[in-house]
Amino acid sequence: MDILNHEFTQEIIRLTWRNPAFMAIAIALIWLIPQLIIRKRMSENYKKKKLEKQKDKISKLYPKTLK
Repeated sequence: MDILNHEFTQEIIRLTWRNPAFMAIAIALIWLIPQLIIRKRMSENYKKKKLEKQKDKISKLYPKTLK
């Protein structure tokens, strides 16, 4: 009744980890997912900094108090 016997686990390993297509997809996912997360965060930071620079330039053109 041992479902997860040694032969069965070896067959699962042979069908997945030793499969070139599966490994290509697994490596691509491991490579791309962190890259997409980092790119999203960097894009958000860039937009925030761009907006801050724009506000700073506008405030220099239109000062609140006259000297």
